Amino acid sequence: MKSEKKFITKYLDTIIELSEETGMSKKEVRTMLDITLSYQNPKFINFDEIKTEIKIFLTINIFSLICKL
Repeated sequence: MKSEKKFITKYLDTIIELSEETGMSKKEVRTMLDITLSYQNPKFINFDEIKTEIKIFLTINIFSLICKL
């Protein structure tokens, strides 16, 4: 039970932090995070690593769009 509360707390904190850092809505960030978490084992989730990977993914996509202009 305690680990479940800890997971939910980290999950919600990650959504808020990514939303503030990227300027995306919380709903959009939640969707990205849910997709990312669906491919991982819940016992081995590292939210800091996931947050970094999502920011890198967004940066690469934005850079790619800029280069296409």
